[in-house]
Amino acid sequence: MDWKRPALLLLLLPALVACSSSAEEDDLDSQKQDYFDRATIYYNKGRYTQAYQQARRGLELEPDNGGLNLIAGRSLLLHRDLTEVSHALYYLEIAQEELQSYKANQAMAEWHFRYGSMLFGYAEREQDDLLKYPDSDPAVQKHNLDAALEQSAKAEEHFASADTLLDSVLLETPDNLNALEMSGQVNALLGANEEALAPLQNAIDLLMESRKYNNRLLATDTNLSIVQEEYVRRVLKSDMQREVAIHFLIAGIHQSNKAYQSEEHEYTLILGISPDSPPALHSRGLCRYERGRLADAASDMRNFVASTDLAFDSDQVHKALDIISEYDSLQANNQ
Repeated sequence: MDWKRPALLLLLLPALVACSSSAEEDDLDSQKQDYFDRATIYYNKGRYTQAYQQARRGLELEPDNGGLNLIAGRSLLLHRDLTEVSHALYYLEIAQEELQSYKANQAMAEWHFRYGSMLFGYAEREQDDLLKYPDSDPAVQKHNLDAALEQSAKAEEHFASADTLLDSVLLETPDNLNALEMSGQVNALLGANEEALAPLQNAIDLLMESRKYNNRLLATDTNLSIVQEEYVRRVLKSDMQREVAIHFLIAGIHQSNKAYQSEEHEYTLILGISPDSPPALHSRGLCRYERGRLADAASDMRNFVASTDLAFDSDQVHKALDIISEYDSLQANNQ
């Protein structure tokens, strides 16, 4: 009997098992990567439902995969629905634990910011409704008002959590535009107006630098293809829209601080970027009117009426016409 052959087979068996195991692991890794790649593509295209679905399939293979959990959580977060935003927390907590990165911390900060904003908005609407249409039973009215105030308090806790996380993100990535903008918004919601202004101004500086660079690129780079030029123009337009939005936020902060000259300056900066912006014209007109500059206010309101798409009977148009009429009457009386 030949005993060498079975011994040889026994020696080969572990190697064969190892090769089989390695092949299965490679296949599993390949599948997870495919799901991650498809989820990323869908996410970048704004197709968040499909991105979440692909990430979930990948998580069936590896539930603790940090990258897949991050995509799943952010995809739910960007649906802007309260239920789905609340469900995003599960995935983002796993991503934060597994990745230990500023991106995971920033996503968690955004979760606190968005969820808190939704709670705050609900509480504000509830309080307004209760004050306009109070319950006939004082006990029920008090219970409902207390519940709305409790929601507001929970929202502030989420804003504070977001602020803490964003501080850590900005320590690591000080030129992080999204984090800077969110930090300003969160601090404004917390009533920390001075703390809000610094990151917002830093965000403005980054956007202005980007705008200058892209304008220079369009003006001087003759090697740009049509596709490249269109892309640069899209980026430029997006940056300008974002810059305008931040200037409006800063103007609102100045208004709450009663710094009306600074508020007016922000509207002027907006009109330097978007000369026919009806909201900026109307807001600057109101600001100038409150500061006693009737002629300048009337000029802004004329431009507003000429450029706005609002209905003639809207409150904004009525206010603009009242200011114009006041100025015209004053001019007629002085003649």
